[in-house]
Amino acid sequence: MNNLTSSQIYDQRTGRKRLDCVICNYRIDPKDESAFATFECNVREFFGETFKAWRCPNCKTIHCLDVVDLDHYYANYPVALGTLTWIFRLIYGNLFSYLKKHGFSKNHSLLDYGCGVNGLFIQYLQQRGFANTYGYDPYGQKEGFGNPANLQQAPFDYILMQDVIEHVEDPRALLAQLDDLLAPGGYILIGTPNAANINLNRPDLSDNRNNMHIPYHLHIYTREVLESLGKNQGWEPVDFFDRSYDDTRWPILNARTRNFYSNLIDGSIDVCFQPIQFRKVLTSPQFLFYSIFGYWLSLHQEMAVMFRKSIPSN
Repeated sequence: MNNLTSSQIYDQRTGRKRLDCVICNYRIDPKDESAFATFECNVREFFGETFKAWRCPNCKTIHCLDVVDLDHYYANYPVALGTLTWIFRLIYGNLFSYLKKHGFSKNHSLLDYGCGVNGLFIQYLQQRGFANTYGYDPYGQKEGFGNPANLQQAPFDYILMQDVIEHVEDPRALLAQLDDLLAPGGYILIGTPNAANINLNRPDLSDNRNNMHIPYHLHIYTREVLESLGKNQGWEPVDFFDRSYDDTRWPILNARTRNFYSNLIDGSIDVCFQPIQFRKVLTSPQFLFYSIFGYWLSLHQEMAVMFRKSIPSN
């Protein structure tokens, strides 16, 4: 995942840089400062660190300019702190509905690729009686979800890849790997930020900062680019969701509230995996406003595309 591609160069002064678009090969001028936006890292451990990003003028893909040692940044990733609370059960119910809409049942097998070190969605499904579900995460423990043997249960009827593709250097290589794991006629759901609705001119806003999630998000795509990547694998886009699965109509459980809450506490995403600070939220009129109306004020900065793999003709 972390191997550098031929489109990256090494500059003795600034370090490794992503100057070429991985989609259309457009090359940005590193001397054009107006082409870059600067974002702060939104993980508490790395507060104060800033990174640059740029948008390809051709395909509109957003790229993180700075190449870092991702193993260092993932070592204490706050997502690992998450547990299957009532909040996660509610929002995972929404994610489950995306799959159920396209026929997912207990008779099918599912792989959650990039499930996190704790595999919360796999826990959720297994507690609901979905026994034939598996998770894999390159950063997981080798005796757990980081074990490549989990992939040997292929082919899978369904594959979920939620908030993963933006973390990898080469999206085509990843999708080709998943194509080998997906059964003919199977479905793959890819959830990721939507580059078209992220404003690089406002890095100060928590909605933009959290969806940029620099330096963890390497490349962020538009709907058109994501669908084209899937089509190149021979997959047919069969559904589109214009918001994240955790952007629900339930009070509090929407993306605007999540991002505002993050900013209200300390600006980190760490707080989303820790107990709610009720004293803070109950004294914030803006939080209460978003908790009720946030769904209808969505910025649609996240999306998901459901693809179906074709069945070879005899």
